Amino acid sequence: MSLSRLGCRFRGPCRGGRGPRLRWSHVRAITYTPTMVSMEALRARQPKELLQTDVFRTVPPEDLTPTDLADLASAEVATNPAKVLEIYRRHVMSGGMDATVFIRAFAQLGFLFDPNCFFSAADRQILTRHKHFRCLAHDLWKVREDLPDAVVPLLLYSMNCLDYRCAPLLPQLLEVTRRHLATWRVEALSLLLHSIASLGIGGTSPLIFDDAAGHRSGDFAGLTAKLAQELALRPFEEDSVQDWARAAFGMVMAEDYDVEGPEGHVLPLLVARACELLPTKTELENSGWAQFFLYQTLYCVDVEKPACEEAVKRAMPMWIQEVLHHRWLDHIVLLAQPQGADEMQRDVDRCLQRTNTQALLNCSFGREWDEQHCWFAGFLMEPKVALECDSMLPLGMGRPRPSGWLALKSRVARKVGFRVVTLHDCFWRHLTEDQKDEQMLRMRAQMGYQHDPGLEKIQKKIRQTPHTYKGLETKRKEWTPQPGPPSDDTAFT
Repeated sequence: MSLSRLGCRFRGPCRGGRGPRLRWSHVRAITYTPTMVSMEALRARQPKELLQTDVFRTVPPEDLTPTDLADLASAEVATNPAKVLEIYRRHVMSGGMDATVFIRAFAQLGFLFDPNCFFSAADRQILTRHKHFRCLAHDLWKVREDLPDAVVPLLLYSMNCLDYRCAPLLPQLLEVTRRHLATWRVEALSLLLHSIASLGIGGTSPLIFDDAAGHRSGDFAGLTAKLAQELALRPFEEDSVQDWARAAFGMVMAEDYDVEGPEGHVLPLLVARACELLPTKTELENSGWAQFFLYQTLYCVDVEKPACEEAVKRAMPMWIQEVLHHRWLDHIVLLAQPQGADEMQRDVDRCLQRTNTQALLNCSFGREWDEQHCWFAGFLMEPKVALECDSMLPLGMGRPRPSGWLALKSRVARKVGFRVVTLHDCFWRHLTEDQKDEQMLRMRAQMGYQHDPGLEKIQKKIRQTPHTYKGLETKRKEWTPQPGPPSDDTAFT
């Protein structure tokens, strides 16, 4: 910057009258151009994270995969979903892209949220919507060529536990399943059948996925039927009651009642093999999830009336049916129901409250003459309307498909006389609050919803604190509790 910019304009001689007269307004500042950049100047301009790395190191870094696998297997990480994602992120940030670490992390998260876990459905949805979990699923898709075929049952079971349908990865997993039908063991066949049916990608309806480029995959319809037929060809094993019962319920979810094997219908054969491994009442009561699978299979067969109904009922001894019937409410169904409401169900419940819509949350339903109900509707409204919430990811853009459990529940509800309305999260989450309320009012009109004014008056919330300025509250009670019912002594006098 010149001195004239600073207000220095000297036209006279220098002090003492020495030297020529200089016009300081024409003097320019001298610029300095360094010929070499110093290391201090470079370090001052580098980010801190780059200063921790020696870019001139010639020795490659040590392989981090064994360390990451050991940390994933540690006790403090194995039971903490946040720690699992932290180890995965550390592996990626270190430059690693090992498929083994991705498989172990994804499977470990799946086992943490299995049906016997203490996490709620909302916890599972918070995890699957987290950015790091979706990055893990994306990295699994990127290394899909390095995935061994033996991990396909494990990955599908993990998706089933997480209620997470990874559409870009599923075509390859289903193709491997179809290619190795004759080589899977009984345990793998049963697990594959139940997992695919639970994810809602079983049955005979068309099953086509959209890849990342927008192209359509091949049709995987009928894969659960092929798995069931392969199970019917396998010899009877004495130590797999869970496998046979799980496979039978998987066929029910996929609506594969009419699948036939070399000896006739496959479903009665699977039920008979599971019941043969339960010779006593004690073993039946200690069989865990096998009780749930067998009783639900029996109930659904009785409601949906397939061609193999009589064969399934004859395959299950009467004493097993009686024990399951007596133990259902207290010892089976309470342990099998998911704990807590999911995020979408909470949001729909808030919408129902805003629109003053009367609905019962997680209410049981069944046939009018049933002694006990085996199913629970997401929301139950009058007259006989079941409102269900589907949180499963769609097969592609604008192509939702509910889970196998929700599809089976909807079929049973329609069979017993209910009208079923399914809300898909892939559409619902993109609506504003006003749009959600408008959709709910429109559904009420289409379903013939009936409002009970008397029930509204009973359920109306009463203000517990006075609505006035502080210091002006009234001292007199403005409400009295409702009188209680008359006692037995005075009721008939």
